Amino acid sequence: MSHIREKDKADIHDALRFQPQIAGAVLIAVATRRSESGGMMPVDICTTFLIAAPIQAFNTEREEDRNMQDSVPTHNPRGRFGQSAPYRGLFSEGIRGLSWMFLKATGWHVATDWPDVSKSVIIAAPHTSNYDGLVMLAIAGWYRQKLSWMGKTSLVQGPFGGLLRRAGCVPVERSKSKDVVSLMKEAFDAADTLHLAIAPEGTRNANPVWKTGFWHIAQSANVPLFSAVLDFGTREMRLEGPIMPGGDFETDMDVIISHYRDAKGRHPERFCLPGQVS
Repeated sequence: MSHIREKDKADIHDALRFQPQIAGAVLIAVATRRSESGGMMPVDICTTFLIAAPIQAFNTEREEDRNMQDSVPTHNPRGRFGQSAPYRGLFSEGIRGLSWMFLKATGWHVATDWPDVSKSVIIAAPHTSNYDGLVMLAIAGWYRQKLSWMGKTSLVQGPFGGLLRRAGCVPVERSKSKDVVSLMKEAFDAADTLHLAIAPEGTRNANPVWKTGFWHIAQSANVPLFSAVLDFGTREMRLEGPIMPGGDFETDMDVIISHYRDAKGRHPERFCLPGQVS
């Protein structure tokens, strides 16, 4: 088994302990948004400090609230959203309110309830823009769920690196796929609750070859796989599954791919299923 650095373990600990989702959403947009000249836009920097700083300062949820297992009531198909997990403290309610306002303003709704499990790997697609991450984080925030995600190491090397780690980012080296599987298995083993979101395309451009690390991580950690379908055609997110990865990789992938056949990304030309020619 590949050696896992102590620094990487510390990064995982930080990512799992602190979950200010809205700060994470803002920081993702800020860290990746560039002006035409290639630099950071000043208004983005100001917005980041105005929003992220107070969220960090008032992150006072009780530890027992953090570790509460998810509970999903019966979904009302006529409602805009399914019901969320139980009350988890004042901070979670604030995040939930902000998330609801974002989803309401942008016209998104959720067709299914959040899974009634404490650990899972969530495949998030189509991934054609950074806006996809904002939607996914807002949905998780509304359901009072903690959502972790893997990001490029370079993403956390800038001035906002520490905050991004606390927002749920687990930095990984893309060239070390075996290390990533081992790293994530340790993360799942150490956590009471962990929902890890992964974009299978590995890029925001059309990619007919999906990365399959999500399957190997779920199999290694013995956790279920869910498909989060972010359909910009209907502005609907639905969770399909679960799949418990077994020995038949091809069969599992056929089922997963079928969930996305009719989905449209924010930029439809950038999304294609494995084997398709864009």
